[in-house]
Amino acid sequence: MRALHTACLFSAFLFSHSMKGYAQETQTGSRKKAAADSLWSISLQDVTVTSNGINNKIKDLASTVNIVNNRQIKELGIQSVGDAIRLIPGANYQDEDGRGLKPGIGLRGLNPGRNGYVVVLVDGKIPLGQSYGQLGAYYMLPIASLERIEVIKGASPVLYGAGSIGGVINLITKKGQGKPNVEAGVEAGSYRYLNANAAAYGDNGRFNYYVNYNRRQGDGFRTSRSAFNTNDITFRIGARLDSTNELSLSGNVYTEDAETPGGLSAQQYKDNYRQSVNPFDQFYAQRYSTAITYKKSLDATNTLSLSVFANYFKRNWWYDTNRDKKSILGDLRSIFTGGAVLEYNRTNQLLGFNNSLIAGLKYLGDQTNSIKVMGTDPLQHIGKTTFSTTVPTNVMEGYIQNEIHFSDKFSFTPGLRYTSINYGQSNYISGQKLSTQTSVFIYSFGLLYKPAEQFRVYTTVSKGYNPPVLYAALDPGTVKDGNSLGAETSNNYEIGIRTTPVRWLDLSLSGYILDFNHKLTEEGGVFSNAGKALHKGLEVELNVLPFKGMRVYATGALQRATFGEGTYKGNLLPYAPQQLFTVGAKYQVTLGSGELIVNAYNTFTGKQYNDALNTEEESTDGNNGAIPAYNLLNLSLNYNWRNWGVSLTANNLLNERYFTHRYDFWGGKFPGAPTTVNAGISYRLHR
Repeated sequence: MRALHTACLFSAFLFSHSMKGYAQETQTGSRKKAAADSLWSISLQDVTVTSNGINNKIKDLASTVNIVNNRQIKELGIQSVGDAIRLIPGANYQDEDGRGLKPGIGLRGLNPGRNGYVVVLVDGKIPLGQSYGQLGAYYMLPIASLERIEVIKGASPVLYGAGSIGGVINLITKKGQGKPNVEAGVEAGSYRYLNANAAAYGDNGRFNYYVNYNRRQGDGFRTSRSAFNTNDITFRIGARLDSTNELSLSGNVYTEDAETPGGLSAQQYKDNYRQSVNPFDQFYAQRYSTAITYKKSLDATNTLSLSVFANYFKRNWWYDTNRDKKSILGDLRSIFTGGAVLEYNRTNQLLGFNNSLIAGLKYLGDQTNSIKVMGTDPLQHIGKTTFSTTVPTNVMEGYIQNEIHFSDKFSFTPGLRYTSINYGQSNYISGQKLSTQTSVFIYSFGLLYKPAEQFRVYTTVSKGYNPPVLYAALDPGTVKDGNSLGAETSNNYEIGIRTTPVRWLDLSLSGYILDFNHKLTEEGGVFSNAGKALHKGLEVELNVLPFKGMRVYATGALQRATFGEGTYKGNLLPYAPQQLFTVGAKYQVTLGSGELIVNAYNTFTGKQYNDALNTEEESTDGNNGAIPAYNLLNLSLNYNWRNWGVSLTANNLLNERYFTHRYDFWGGKFPGAPTTVNAGISYRLHR
């Protein structure tokens, strides 16, 4: 309650900017005019969502859509995608290591652990992680390379597939635009933190390019075993071959070398929550990815596009499993993922009605090679191989969605998707081979009604699915008896409104129900599709412009996700807080030859549980017990003049002591970062 009370006290005067207000920016006019326009108009509903064949303005979509754009990211001093996700209504961010390197994101009460219930895509089509059998990712694009983050909810499973029951996260990357330009920036701060970024980009009408280099490093806030460094190169090259043909090539190279401090027992956390008791744990990663997209305009109403993509990810994680300083285990994985998406778009008249069709075929395959090595010297990353498997996964999908406008005020959007997944596993130690298959057919229906230009109401009905992860689908206790797990399925319902009744007020409100029929459960070491669960909630975004230069906003969710049957009936699902709120405001003023922008925002995450029993009392090892609510207040200052910019950001300003999750394998409670302060300077050649 103290945290919630603090959030309420600060909401009246916190300085931030609207989640929505800067979602669309024009590239014309002076900088001052653009700033004035953004302060005196609320333009979210004019944002065009362009991912996965969608080319509609948000206001005309029969789904809930939330956006965090590049300008918000820059002005708030956001360091990672996970921190940006805190601004999305109903999003629960679980920072695995307190540094934003391995974010876990859950939407609408779904478990955020390793992104197991959310699909993360790049530019709407390219999966960031593995195939549908293992949605979790150890990697996230650097925030500096993103134009915006789109979170699309509601009927998203039909267009985006598995894992998107709660919603899909689209990372929309920057593209070259305008005359050739370069920009660079560096931030430094608490615990020897450094974030350096440099980019070059341009577009001459026929050829465009964007390349970005990002370096992050620091000691971390833990007193030992918390240092890290990452390098990330992201690029995109595009060409308009002629009036009907476009081609683009994108890629990414990433390296990570990070100490992993792990969790703490109850007493260790109480004594010093910044300590680490894992003196030898180390994580190394390399990632290489590329994608080629070809787009062909057949005529004024018909378009074909083909995207082919591949990535290779290697990660070696060494840790002292017994914490006895006498042994070390190497968990070594290499993962190759590849696939293609062929999509057809048609916009025309059908039976006298405006019609917009999307149809696609998708193939996605990956192979995960896992090796475990047991060594006797924690300082030497060598040892005896004790486990070796290869796990191939192949996915075939087809989908179709059609948006029919019966009038200027009413549209109907039906959709269908079919998915077939084949899992395999070869164990080179035991000689055992396993395989299984699952398939699912889903649908969605969306309605949008616009009685007036300033008001829209929409509703969606859909069937969602989430296939079993690899370790469950191929579990010997399940497969050897001839049992094949099916996908977790749900019936989803959503209703929402968007309205801008006056030029200084914008409101979006949505309510939803996710009714799971085949929740994956485990009893006696055997997995089965026997569970039921019910997720329901209300989400809101409110933006107000009380006077010139000031913007105040509030976003949040009231939600409840519970087991529907069995021993845990009525209990909250793990990591499903019932309250998630963000409040803030922004003040912008001309000062001298530049502009001063003051932001602050406050996020509140309600109480959670880490187990199905909803255990309240904390265990001595820290592995079980309630996760108390926490409150984070952040403040940022930006001053921009000519081609220069300087910034100052303070996160967790009240120095709240909190933790986001418990994990028995890693030793208990995972603390969040205390107050951190970063200062930065940036330069852009052309404004």
